[in-house]
Amino acid sequence: MTKLVHIPPPVVALILLALSHGLACLLPYSFDLSQPILAFLFMILGLAVVLWAGDHFRKKRTTLVPAGEPKALVTDGPYRWSRNPMYLGIVLGLTGIVFLVGSPAFLLAPAGFYLIIDRIFIPYEEAKLERRFGSAYAELKRRVPRWL
Repeated sequence: MTKLVHIPPPVVALILLALSHGLACLLPYSFDLSQPILAFLFMILGLAVVLWAGDHFRKKRTTLVPAGEPKALVTDGPYRWSRNPMYLGIVLGLTGIVFLVGSPAFLLAPAGFYLIIDRIFIPYEEAKLERRFGSAYAELKRRVPRWL
């Protein structure tokens, strides 16, 4: 399963969107979740969180790649509230797409992304961070939740 962490998370999100689209084409639905204003709010918030979190990684000159080696422990900015704000931002953006498209089949994308990231990517990354940063990372885990 750890080979999956070599797939960039945005690619995982795109694959899940493609699967959602396929599911929407195969299964008719009887209700419409379309809410354009809510959709754009979720997508803009998600993008803002991803960019804000990514900027903190760049400032610390550490890797954005899940399979890469971390050079610094980022604890400021959005990392004060979530240990994984970039993933959270992607989930928010995918949720926005659900409201934009309006098809319940698209719920597969944010739910699937959350499960894949939470069960495969994050445990892999946490193990590396624990080895690299020891008690500093243990303190961060104690103080800041994984998602929110």
